[in-house]
Amino acid sequence: MSPYPHLPYSHNALKVFESVARLMSFTKASQELNVTQSAVSRQIKQLEDELGSPLVMRKHRAIELTERGKDLYEVLRKNYTNLESLVAQWHMPSKSRIVIKSALSYATRVLLPKVLWLNEKYPEHEIVIIPSIEEDPVLESEDCDLLIINTCKGERYIGKPGVTFLRHEYMAPVYSELLSSNEIQLQDVLNLPHLHATLDHQDWKLWLKTSGIKGVKKGRDTVFYSLDMALSACLAGQGVTVTDLLLVLPEIKRQFLKCPNNTALQHSEWQYYCYQKRRSAITDELLSWLINQTEAELHELERLCDKFDWSHQEVALR
Repeated sequence: MSPYPHLPYSHNALKVFESVARLMSFTKASQELNVTQSAVSRQIKQLEDELGSPLVMRKHRAIELTERGKDLYEVLRKNYTNLESLVAQWHMPSKSRIVIKSALSYATRVLLPKVLWLNEKYPEHEIVIIPSIEEDPVLESEDCDLLIINTCKGERYIGKPGVTFLRHEYMAPVYSELLSSNEIQLQDVLNLPHLHATLDHQDWKLWLKTSGIKGVKKGRDTVFYSLDMALSACLAGQGVTVTDLLLVLPEIKRQFLKCPNNTALQHSEWQYYCYQKRRSAITDELLSWLINQTEAELHELERLCDKFDWSHQEVALR
């Protein structure tokens, strides 16, 4: 038994009807299909007989579609369009891909703004950026051109083939003017709402431990379990968060985010590394670009430290 018992035996009649309905002309359809006008007319009549319903109203100098004819044409149009798109894709030359897998926040705040540049730089390639939330990935199991790792276990990667150290993290508290229009002093952060990217509050704990601030923390805690959400809340004036300043350089330059007066930058326990699984001219170029980009960001951070009088004696900016 046919799986489509209500469809006509010959699908060619549907093709002929689609052409007639689209062109609204038996003559033009016959020319498009390279058959006689009488052959087109016979196919339409046969289709109407099989379906048991008139599809085309023939007039002296024109034709019109019946309501069922309009319904049938709309279904055929959509499906022929989808089929044409599918088959066209089969014949398109496939682009080579550049696959960059990256720690989530780095992908969002560093790579994403560079997508346009990457596409212009490599027009013959498809750029694929894969955000990763996996900590300490196993290098041998990764299948990408470049892997950007954010880890607190640098010893697992230092000295491994294909691994390049990119940078440390440069931590400090940041807030938005929506939280306070007045400049916030370092001591004030004890009383302000604290925004956290992790359940263990580790960034805040480490920063407070080494900041030299005296007093009891009174600010309420909110956990977002995501740095990007914590930063969004911070930008919205919901509190203060401790973050890697290199991830928010654009916001700091525009003063959308600020650091309290007398802030001292600190390293966290985490660093960034880049793993190059297979060397090629393109991956070599991309790695060099990442290194140069990092150096430029560090130079900009040093300039901002001088401008806003932030201390960076305890960290290496070079």
